[in-house]
Amino acid sequence: MVPSTLRLVLLISLFFWFNVFVVSSLSYPYQIAAVKQIVNSTHHDLKLPSKQTISENKDPVVNNLIMQLVAEADSYLSQKGPSVMDKTRMPPSGDKHDFLSLAPFHWPDNTKPNGIPYIYRDGEFNPEVYTAHDGIFMHRMIERVKILSVAYYFTGNNVYANKTSELLHIWFLNNDTYMNPNLQHAEVITGKNNGTRSGIITGNYFPVVLDAIKLIGDSPAWTDEDQERIELWFDKYLEWLLSSKFGKRESKALNNHGTWYDVQASSISLFLNKTDITRDILENNMNKRISEKIRPEGPQSFEVPRQNSLGYHIFNLLGFFNLAKIGENIGIDLWDYETPEGSGMQNALDYLLPFAIGNKTWPYEQIKPIDKNELHDLICQATVHYENIDSYKQAYSSLIALNVTVQKDKLIYGCTSLLFD
Repeated sequence: MVPSTLRLVLLISLFFWFNVFVVSSLSYPYQIAAVKQIVNSTHHDLKLPSKQTISENKDPVVNNLIMQLVAEADSYLSQKGPSVMDKTRMPPSGDKHDFLSLAPFHWPDNTKPNGIPYIYRDGEFNPEVYTAHDGIFMHRMIERVKILSVAYYFTGNNVYANKTSELLHIWFLNNDTYMNPNLQHAEVITGKNNGTRSGIITGNYFPVVLDAIKLIGDSPAWTDEDQERIELWFDKYLEWLLSSKFGKRESKALNNHGTWYDVQASSISLFLNKTDITRDILENNMNKRISEKIRPEGPQSFEVPRQNSLGYHIFNLLGFFNLAKIGENIGIDLWDYETPEGSGMQNALDYLLPFAIGNKTWPYEQIKPIDKNELHDLICQATVHYENIDSYKQAYSSLIALNVTVQKDKLIYGCTSLLFD
């Protein structure tokens, strides 16, 4: 059984897992509560310990986590909020309010005098991506609203809610700085197109925004009008996801892109109380999606051919874990779901764990080290959600033995040092 103190720490720390995703996303690989009082997010069954639980807890580890959180939030208070208007490159549409990013794995073609059109090199990240800044700015905004909103929740200090609201207004609502609700010009391939359907994966971070809105909802900093306006923004974005050419194509993607599209569409529809859409994605389509993407013996068919296939196995399974968390809000259990053929999230996890922790040699391509933060989060979540499975605890113990740690300035975990005390 997971110790109660650990569970409390996990409730705090699991909220922050998207921080790793935000930081590592440009390179693409990249609870069961001890307390009964929880905050339920409109996104994916976010569970944070109650304020009373925190105030009554005297454990130094928990208190240290809160102190780290507040210190990070304080560091953002004086910083200018980013917006799509900060970029120096104009989108192909000529409207600077449109989001712009470059395809990360496309490079100049050395056989062509001017290098265009760019060509695909899987797993090789082109630093030229940083010259189109909207992706970086959006990640920065989301990281800050996440930390600031949780700091408000734990402290009740409106200064954090005020800053969260300010950042949300800048990115989504202010007339002179808002982002248009689409990703039509995301992951542009230079010399080839003005955007790709693969760019929709950039919006995977929007569910974190939905959590932040929930957490500051009782603050004077977030008004009913603010709520109505941001719901309108996400309603337009959801409509674009569901009806645009790019959105329709991305929804059918058989690799991690399709999984993370489902995370976006289901979490946003849940936020908007359009639960018929959420249910359709998770209930009516999930058998097909799991059977297509996860073989009964565990490998993920469309991640196997990748240059960093183990990393993508972890990344895609994290997407499925998020779908399972969303499903908890509407009574759908995906954690233990299996197709008639035997495919499911848990057997996918059981398959990759020995390779991920180094007990077996991965039989496919992996040209760079896996993202240890994503691995940490995957096993951390598995230990909590499948709390009586000893093999997951043992896998976690192996991470400790391998000195696998997370970046403390990017993610507050806390379970590593406590799990086997």
